[in-house]
Amino acid sequence: MTLTATLLVLLTAAGCATGMGRATSQRETVPVVEFDVDADAVFDDAFAPNRLRSVDPCAALRSAGLEQYGAPASDTRGELGSCSNFMKDHDGEQFNATLYLDNDVYNVDTHRIGGLPGEVLPEDETCFVRTAYQGSGADVLGARHGMQVQLLSDGAADPCSAAVQIMTRIVDTIRTDPPIGDAAGSLASYDPCAMLNPVEARDALAGATAPAVARGLFRCGWTPENGVSANVRFEAGRVETGTVPPVDLGGKLASVLPGTTPGTCRVQWENQGTNASGDDEFVEVSVSNAGPIPLDPCANAIGAARAARAKLPRG
Repeated sequence: MTLTATLLVLLTAAGCATGMGRATSQRETVPVVEFDVDADAVFDDAFAPNRLRSVDPCAALRSAGLEQYGAPASDTRGELGSCSNFMKDHDGEQFNATLYLDNDVYNVDTHRIGGLPGEVLPEDETCFVRTAYQGSGADVLGARHGMQVQLLSDGAADPCSAAVQIMTRIVDTIRTDPPIGDAAGSLASYDPCAMLNPVEARDALAGATAPAVARGLFRCGWTPENGVSANVRFEAGRVETGTVPPVDLGGKLASVLPGTTPGTCRVQWENQGTNASGDDEFVEVSVSNAGPIPLDPCANAIGAARAARAKLPRG
């Protein structure tokens, strides 16, 4: 049994015992909590999307006690809900840890990490440790929604051991004492499913209705049965240059990006300026028509973008 496997067994037992909230005798067996990973439910209210969006990913990563592995560096923020620390271990080797609060998780049948379904994926000097906090629901690919710790360690014989420890501590921190960030004006604090009310979604969907379905923390989709779908996505990066003239969304110019295939169109605009990684926060609203209904997807996407823009801070 590898060190990582041994650690997972110990952490699972500890997590289950803690979750029971009482001492157990030597003759008792502590049950492992079963999760319906194919439903849309959140497994633990502490990891509900509206709570996770308020968590500071850098503070959560620091809560894992990175100093025990070496000398932590300054925080580096990347995409929404993520933070990296590119540090050195005690021997001066690379020890690069990144936390993603919003990440797809697929194989959750093997491990429990911090009491949540998880997967451990070693890859040379890197290890990816993921925990799921929400089932796949309507996701056609069967992806569960969760968190990821990515650890690159040049000096560790088994980087997954440290990665599992880091993830376990982060899960415990978010569950018991979540560090709340100052995300005023940032898209990270907004619910993409709240960007279109039912009437606005119906207008984008050519008169059809559909519930808003969250896809992680920063994506939301509406998919009725008429073949027209709409999506809102928050991202960090650079707004693409449109192939047609930009459109005014009430004081904010947005790129209009017709799809390479007919029936699709995306509208993107910057919400905030560059962060420490040189990326912008931007919003993308898209409409796709796979059905027989005649419509201009760009006109519908622009209308939905104006509705979404009105709900975000003016910056």
